[in-house]
Amino acid sequence: MAYWSQAKIFTITTFMKRKYKIINWPRQVIQWGVLAFIIYLVVRQFLNKGFITDFEAHCPFGGLQALGSYLLNESLSCTMTTDQIVMGLLLFLAVLVFSKLFCSYICPVGTVTEWLSKVGKKLKIRITLTGWMDKIFRLLKYALLFITFYFTLQSNELFCKKYDPYFAATSGFSTDVVVLYAVIALVLLVAGSLFIRMFWCKYLCPLGALSNIFKFAGFFVVIMAAYLVALKLGADISYVWPLAILCLGGFLIEVIRLRSSLFPVVKITRNVTTCTDCKLCTKKCPQAIDVANMEVVRHVDCNLCSDCVQVCPVQNTLQINRRKWLRWISPIATVVLVTVGILAGNTWELPTIDLKWGDEAAMAKAQVYEQEGLKNVKCFGSSTAFANQMKRVDGILGVATYVKHHKVKIYYDPEILNTEKIQKAIFTPSKAPIVPIAKDVETVTEVKIKLDKFFDSYDFNYLSRLLGQKTTAVGLISEYDCPIIVRIFFPGDTLVDETKLKEILETKLLTYEVNGNRITADMNYKVASKPEYAKLSRGEYMTLLFRPYEQQFNNRESYSDSVLLIYQIPLGKNGGLRARFPYLVSHLSNDNGIVEFRTLLDSTYKEQAQIVYVDTMTNAEKIYKVLNSDSLNLTYSNGEKGSMPNMFHFDAEGHILGRLNKE
Repeated sequence: MAYWSQAKIFTITTFMKRKYKIINWPRQVIQWGVLAFIIYLVVRQFLNKGFITDFEAHCPFGGLQALGSYLLNESLSCTMTTDQIVMGLLLFLAVLVFSKLFCSYICPVGTVTEWLSKVGKKLKIRITLTGWMDKIFRLLKYALLFITFYFTLQSNELFCKKYDPYFAATSGFSTDVVVLYAVIALVLLVAGSLFIRMFWCKYLCPLGALSNIFKFAGFFVVIMAAYLVALKLGADISYVWPLAILCLGGFLIEVIRLRSSLFPVVKITRNVTTCTDCKLCTKKCPQAIDVANMEVVRHVDCNLCSDCVQVCPVQNTLQINRRKWLRWISPIATVVLVTVGILAGNTWELPTIDLKWGDEAAMAKAQVYEQEGLKNVKCFGSSTAFANQMKRVDGILGVATYVKHHKVKIYYDPEILNTEKIQKAIFTPSKAPIVPIAKDVETVTEVKIKLDKFFDSYDFNYLSRLLGQKTTAVGLISEYDCPIIVRIFFPGDTLVDETKLKEILETKLLTYEVNGNRITADMNYKVASKPEYAKLSRGEYMTLLFRPYEQQFNNRESYSDSVLLIYQIPLGKNGGLRARFPYLVSHLSNDNGIVEFRTLLDSTYKEQAQIVYVDTMTNAEKIYKVLNSDSLNLTYSNGEKGSMPNMFHFDAEGHILGRLNKE
C-alpha cells in the first residue's frame, strides 16, 4: 500500500516537473493538417488567379442548411452539392456516437478560438464565464442559428456566408460576404476569444448550437416527427415554428441541465479508485469542464478532444467508455468519417433542382434524356435559368440538374420529342468576331469542322479565346448538328495546317486573363470530321458575323411611325461594348422622346447606331449630348436609380435619316 502511494507520488511529481506539457499529438496533427491545407488553397488561389476553390466545399453546417433547403424547396442552395450534405449527415451521426469531433479536431474557427484563448491566458487577460453570465451568453448562438436557417430557407442561399469569419478570411471577402457582418464576426472571434474562454465556440457558433440540439436527440426527434406528421395530415404549418421551438428548446435544455443523457454514446469516464485528485484533467480541458469531479463526462460542451485522457498521470484512470483500447478512438473516428464523407460525396449526388411540370398522365409515360458537360449548369441560379429555357420547349416535362458534374436529366414526351430534338433545344447557336478584320483584307477563308463535346455558350467563349491565342482566326460561328459544326474564319487566303489546327482544337486546358485574374478552363473537344473550305468576300463575312441589337422602350408601341424620326450615328469602337448596350439604353430612356435603340450595318459594312425618337419631344442635338454625357444615369429593374461613368464615346456626329415610315 505504501509502495502504491509512493509510486503515485513519484508519477505525479515527475509529471509536475514537466509542467503539464503533455501533447495530444493526434489532435494537433489533424488540426495543423487542416490549417495547412486551407493555407495551401489560399496561397495557390493568390498565386494562380485561375485556380478557384470553394472553401465551403466540405462544410457540414452548409450541408445541413442545404439539406433543409432541399427538403423544403426541393432545390439545393446556391453551389451546394452532395459533398456538403453527406458531411452534414455524418456530423449528425458523429454527434450521436462520438460527440462534437468536428469542433475539436477539424473546425479551423474552433482551433483558432482555442489558441487565442490560450494566448489570453498567458497574457492574464482571459476570464472563464460561469453562473448566470455563462447561461445568458449561450443564448447568442441559438439566436444566430435561428437567423441563419431562417434566411437560408427563405432565399435558398447560404446565409452563413454573409458573416462566417472563416469564409470571409479565406475567400478574401468574396461577393457573398457582407463586409460589415464579417468584420463584426472577426472582431468578436479574435477579441472575444482573447478575453473570454472559448468565446466563439461556446457562445456564438451556430453549428455548436445545432450540435448540442443533436445531443438532445430525443427532443430533436420528437419536434421534427410532430412537424412531419402534422404536414402529412394536411396542416399548413410554417417551418419557422419547428425551427423556433428547436432553437429555444435547445437553449433551455442546455442552460438548465448543461449535460446530455443518452447521447453521445462514447464518453470520457473516470476511475475514482485510481484517481489521485491531481485535477490536471480539469486544468487541461479547453472547455473548462470539471472532469476531476465527474465519473462520466456528460457536459454539453465536451467534444471528446481527449486532452484530459492524454494528460492524466495515472494509467487507465481516464478512459473512453472505460475501455483501454478506445484511447485513440477520437482521431481514428475523425479520419474515418471524413474519408467516408469524401468518398460518398463523390459517388452520390442530389439534384440541384428537380422540377416536373408535366401532369401525372404525361409523367407516367415520360422518358429521360441525360447529358453531361454543360458548363453553364454550375449553380442554383444557372440551373433555374436552364429549366426556364426548357419550359419553352413543347414536349419537355421536367428537368433535374447536377451542378457538380454539369449534368442534366430531362423528362420528355417521346410522342413529341426525340433525343436529337432535345439536343437541338439545349444548344444555342452563336457567332462573334474574334478580332476585328483588318481594313486591307478583302477575302476570308472559312474552315468548317465538326467538334464533339461542344455544348453551350461557355464552350463557344472558350473556343473563341483559344483560337485568338493560337491562330490568326478573325471570327467564329457555331451551328447545331451532331456533332456541333464550328465555322472558323481566317483573313485572306490563309493556308490552314490541318494537323496543327486539330491539335489546337483538341487542347485540354485553356488559360486566359480577365481583369488581371488568370482563369483555367477544361476543354476536351474532339475533332469529328475533316475540314471543309469556302471563300467569302469581306462584305459577305461582315454580314454573316453581324448581330443586330434592338431594344424598344418608353411605350414605343403607342406611337405611329409617322411621328418618329431616325437619328443615325457611327458606332465606331463602341461596337466592342455590346455587353454594355443595356446601360446605354437605360440612360437613353430617361429622355421620354427616345423610344428605340438599334444597330445595323451600312453599305460600307460599318456598324451604325440608330436612335428612334418622337420629333415633338426631343431632337438630334439633345440625343448627341445624351450619348456623350459624362455619366450614364440608370434605372435598375427594382426601380432604384443609379449612375456610372460613361464608357461610350461617339467621335462623329450623327444625322437624321428621316421618318420611320419612309425608311
